[in-house]
Amino acid sequence: MISQCPHCQKDIKLNEAQQAKIDKALAALAKGKTLKIGCPHCKEPIELSPDEKSDVGGGAVMENLLGTEQENDDSLPPGGNELLEKAKAENNPDVKPPPEAPHPPDVSWLASGELSEKAVVSDIPMALILMKEGAMRDQVVKAFEGRNYMPVFMNSAEEAIEEMRFTDYAAVILQSNYEGANLESSLLHEHMSELGMNKRRYMFYVLVGAEFRTLYDLEALARSANLVVNEKDVKHIDVILTKALRTYDELFGPYLKALKEHGKR
Repeated sequence: MISQCPHCQKDIKLNEAQQAKIDKALAALAKGKTLKIGCPHCKEPIELSPDEKSDVGGGAVMENLLGTEQENDDSLPPGGNELLEKAKAENNPDVKPPPEAPHPPDVSWLASGELSEKAVVSDIPMALILMKEGAMRDQVVKAFEGRNYMPVFMNSAEEAIEEMRFTDYAAVILQSNYEGANLESSLLHEHMSELGMNKRRYMFYVLVGAEFRTLYDLEALARSANLVVNEKDVKHIDVILTKALRTYDELFGPYLKALKEHGKR
């Protein structure tokens, strides 16, 4: 009779079904062979021979005691051995369950075939374009769309200024004579020049006009803009934007990133 572990001296208890399981395993052993069971307390192996009886009772889990030599029990119903292995893992504190896989994303919105207006506004940078209709505006629109901006048009500068109170635009493009004869009479340019830096620093402001010298940074600085483009060079706007945006990111990218990381605007 094995009632105590010879290593840690702690009691070993089995219920009737578990005791019968061990007795069956002992009876099936060939002569001279021994059955090794693991102590549920110290995990050290305990050897039992067929002439020994394991008349012990209690609540230890069967698979904790039978060790690695125990084979599948053919007397169990289909799937029984798999359930037994699962029970072993769940009741053994040394066996950790596998980590749960991350839940798949919710794609229920795909059924509608379109994104909500809120999702568009939050995920896609918007470019406010105030230029007269025509080939020049079409070229500017195409260049920004190629960089994944969503072009937005307004009916007037007043409407644009009102919208800017509630919407953050990543870029603003203004044609100098959009509102009148020159830039000095532009309400939108006045608004952009006086805009607080908590919003202005996140906007790429572009001025287009016959009076500007393309990519002249000093002129852009004097006009509170990030880029100036002469109308005759708009046909090259794609190349111009590539250079200007790269320079903008190199100069201000790390600074803007640091502000966002610290929750500042």
